[in-house]
Amino acid sequence: MTRAAGPLLLLWLAAHAVLLGLILGVKFLTVKMVALLFLAGTAVWLLLGRRRAPSLPAPPGAGNEARVLTPFQGG
Repeated sequence: MTRAAGPLLLLWLAAHAVLLGLILGVKFLTVKMVALLFLAGTAVWLLLGRRRAPSLPAPPGAGNEARVLTPFQGG
């Protein structure tokens, strides 16, 4: 290798390093953006989705009724 080829080789390597950095930067930025959009969309869907009644009614006695215990019932 001659002395004049050294700077050209360094320039060639630097140009390719910059190109590789740009390509990989765009790739990973895009992947992160898609992941964040997916997470945000899921959060909005869960928070603002319409509320539906359960498909089956609760069995009798499984509700959230308050029950007052008397001293004779124990508790």
